[in-house]
Amino acid sequence: MSACLIALFVLAVMGIFSARYRRWAKEAFDCVARRITLRPCDTGFNEAVKAKVTSKLMKKHFGLARFTHRHFELISWVFTIILFISLAYSAYGAYNLVVYGTCDPVTGECVFNPMVNPNQAMCPYEGLEPAQSVPTIGGFSDIEAAQISGKPLVYFIGTTWCPHCNWERPIFLRAVNRFSGHVQPVHVELDISPSKGDMELFNHYSAEGQIPLVVLGGKYFRVGSGEDSGVEQEEKVLTALLCKITENPIQECSNQEISDLVSQI
Repeated sequence: MSACLIALFVLAVMGIFSARYRRWAKEAFDCVARRITLRPCDTGFNEAVKAKVTSKLMKKHFGLARFTHRHFELISWVFTIILFISLAYSAYGAYNLVVYGTCDPVTGECVFNPMVNPNQAMCPYEGLEPAQSVPTIGGFSDIEAAQISGKPLVYFIGTTWCPHCNWERPIFLRAVNRFSGHVQPVHVELDISPSKGDMELFNHYSAEGQIPLVVLGGKYFRVGSGEDSGVEQEEKVLTALLCKITENPIQECSNQEISDLVSQI
């Protein structure tokens, strides 16, 4: 069944562009339908695919062709599993692209990301000097010269082994997820292959290399966690700052406690 299933996907796509493959796609579909309903595949399609693959390999390497012939069912199941994993990741990437504006909300990197350029806000950060910032709520600093427009980039930068990062990370992600579609989250772990741009941004806002670092739209940033305030207050502070840079798009922004914090920014 696995060989028929793989062939069904491949031939169905190829059949769109060429009538030559439509008969094969039909046979593959019939084979899959029969195997799903616990009936034998009587079209001979599975054997035809096996013979075709083996004959091709024999021209290259006889031993590999013999191995493939003997273990064809196992090999085809391996490829079937890989196919489904690939389809699952593709679906997950498409979901993230629609919901978060990027197919990878953890790193912010995406092969196809049409929402990055038109909605990018205050990063790159040239001209936004942390040394010229002023204190605001929750230990954050405000770069007063920064102007927010479009969809702000919001960064969490830390490491997987840092206890303060591990405390801050879930609170940050929980707060940011409420603003899905209004901000573009970027989650960077410095011990897992950060990009050159991530390192430049980290060094710009955290001159002494301290972690965690939270940067909201390039305007508000804080080096260190909010552990002294506690989980509940830290989440409120992050929500208030996100309300500020996105102009209050969600219901939580009208909450009295959040509104009071926003007025203090």
